[in-house]
Amino acid sequence: MQHEAKQAYLDQLHLQQRAVDELRNLLARISNEDLPIITWAVHSSAAKAALTGFCDTGDAQQRRRDFEIWREAINADLQPSETKGESGTRLIATVRDNYLDLSIDIVADV
Repeated sequence: MQHEAKQAYLDQLHLQQRAVDELRNLLARISNEDLPIITWAVHSSAAKAALTGFCDTGDAQQRRRDFEIWREAINADLQPSETKGESGTRLIATVRDNYLDLSIDIVADV
């Protein structure tokens, strides 16, 4: 690997490692704070949040409740909603962890 490619590879790997560490912390909070269980994804692309939680259980009202609970739990800022045609709206909230140098998104289709 050339130096630039190797550095980009290591940057992506380190981002994923930090995201997994943060996910471990978030999962530990579930039982302590009675948070709903949601689906999580770890990303390595700079174009996406390193960690995304998907509120994807139940009906639209349940997904919205789960979204609000998680948004408040991690102090995430509500982003502009995305319209998904006839299927509804996508809610997104984002928080930036400057210490870990990563972003976390919470997403719900309602």
